[in-house]
Amino acid sequence: MSVVHQLSSGWLLDHLSFINKISYELHQHHEPCCSKNEPTSVHLDSLHKDSVFSFGASPAFIASSSKPENDDGGNREMSMQKYVFRSELFDVTKPYITSAIHKECQQSNEKEDLANDVKKEASISIKRKKRKRCVVFNQGELDAMEYHTKIRGLILDGSSQLIQEGLKSGFLHPLSEKCDKCSRKTYDVIVIDPPWQNKSVKRSNRYSYLSPLQIKQIPIPKLAAPNCLVVTWVTNRQKHLRFVKEELYPSWSVEIVAEWHWVKITNSGEFVFPIDSPHKKPYEVLVLGRVRERAALLLSRNAEVKELSIPDHKLIVSVPCILHSHKPPLAEVLKDYIKPEGEYLELFARNLQPGWTSWGNEVLKFQHMDYFVALESRS
Repeated sequence: MSVVHQLSSGWLLDHLSFINKISYELHQHHEPCCSKNEPTSVHLDSLHKDSVFSFGASPAFIASSSKPENDDGGNREMSMQKYVFRSELFDVTKPYITSAIHKECQQSNEKEDLANDVKKEASISIKRKKRKRCVVFNQGELDAMEYHTKIRGLILDGSSQLIQEGLKSGFLHPLSEKCDKCSRKTYDVIVIDPPWQNKSVKRSNRYSYLSPLQIKQIPIPKLAAPNCLVVTWVTNRQKHLRFVKEELYPSWSVEIVAEWHWVKITNSGEFVFPIDSPHKKPYEVLVLGRVRERAALLLSRNAEVKELSIPDHKLIVSVPCILHSHKPPLAEVLKDYIKPEGEYLELFARNLQPGWTSWGNEVLKFQHMDYFVALESRS
C-alpha cells in the first residue's frame, strides 16, 4: 500500500512503494542453438503500450491493461530480469530552500527599505534604488499571496498531523537520526496534469505546452462517463487556478466538489520550501469536480445511481521524486470516493499504472531502465 497513514486531514503517501509494488520486469527471448536474440520487450506487470493516437499535432501513446501473450510456441527460451525504481531518486533529505535563507532575505529587504527612506529624506533628487525582485510583487503574485493566506493554516495543521504520524511510525526519519478508442469509451475517473504554459517553460524548452484554449478543447465531455470524477493538477500560479475554476470546468460541465493539496516534504518531515516563501511554495493544488450534465440525465432515469461524497481540503503529504513533474499516485487516495471496477484515465501521463489507461506523448518517460536497478534474474 502506498498510503502510510490516513487521518481526517488527508494521507501520507509512500510514492516509491507504489511504484515498486507494480513489478517491473524485462523479458528477453533467446533462440536455441546460439541464434540471434529477438528484440527485448519490457512488461509492467500486466500493462503494455498498445496503440498510437494523434491528439492535435503531436503523437501520443496509449497504455492500458492486458496480459502479455506467450507466442514462442516453446521454441525459444525466455529469461526475465526484475527491476525496482532507484530509491535515491526519492532521497530528499534537505529542503530545496531553507527558511533561514528567506529570513536573511527579509532582513536584507528591511535594511534596504530603511536605507531608501534615509536617502529620500536626505535629497529628493537622489533616485530611489530599485528594490530586489523578491520584494516587488506583480498582481499575479499578490493574488497568490492572498490565496496562500487562506490555505496556510490548512497546510500547516494538516501536514503537521500526518508528518508526526510518519515520524512516530518510522516512515519519516529526523535528521538527528487508448485515445482513438477513447472516443468510443468513457471513464469514471479522469486525472489531468496539463502542460501549463509559463515563461520558464518557454525559455527552457523542456517540454511542449498547451495554451488555455487548447486545454479547453480536450474532449472531456466525450470521455467522461455519467458522474465522472475529474481531477486536475494546477500550479500555484493564480491565473491557472482561476482558469480551471472559472473557465475550464464550466466549459466541460464539471462542478467543483473539492480542492485538495499535495504537500511536499523531505525525508525528515520538513517542507521542501518554507511555508511562507513568497515565490516557491511547498504544495500544489488538485481541483476535483463531477461531470453534472450527463449525470443529471442518468439520475432521472436510474434512481440506483448514488454519488460518493468527496470531502474538501484534504492533504496528500509525501516526499517528492526529484525527477521533474513526477506526481504522486492518486489511485489509493481516490478509491473510497469512486466506484470499484470503474474505468480510469490519466491524461498527459508520464508513467503507467495497473488498471489505468495512460494517455500522452511521454507515458513511458519515467519507466526508462536508467531509473531502475536490477533485483534478481531468473529463467
